Amino acid sequence: MNFRDAKPDDREAVTALHIAVSQQTYAGILPADYLADIMPEEKTSLWQRRLSQDVDPTEMCLKVAEEAAVVAGFACFLFDEETEFGTYLHNLYVAPTYQGKSVGQRLLVESIRGFSADRLERPVHLLTLRENHAARSFYERMGGQWIEEKRNVMTRLPHVDFIRYEWPSASNLLEKSDWVGRG
Repeated sequence: MNFRDAKPDDREAVTALHIAVSQQTYAGILPADYLADIMPEEKTSLWQRRLSQDVDPTEMCLKVAEEAAVVAGFACFLFDEETEFGTYLHNLYVAPTYQGKSVGQRLLVESIRGFSADRLERPVHLLTLRENHAARSFYERMGGQWIEEKRNVMTRLPHVDFIRYEWPSASNLLEKSDWVGRG
């Protein structure tokens, strides 16, 4: 498995993976019409912006995991959103065939290894759906602390609850990983 910075050529693969995993993961949690019709447009637009040539690399860290030239997962940290909580892990998605094989952990480690010394000492946070039990379990195993619950962060959805997890620092999150010190 190769871990590297994402590039504009990855846009189609990252978008397709984000849509497919979201549709599978959130089936029964989010409305079917949102998952089928609205969400794909939102994710396509999101990755067109994030993987354009004009993106300032100091605003985010986007890593992909690939095997045999196929994107198996990606992690995206944003440095300028919800900064009152620290560095925002906005996306961590792994293709179903690679889930349970430490790809998510490795994406986090490889991303954080590229952080500046200052950013390593800042908190890391994320939001996940309350009903996404697999993600919650993963973040809790990684030492994430549940710090708040929010309702209806996404404007096009009915009442949906999100949980914010936080680590005291990116260095602390690294310490929680089995992959620190490897490769």
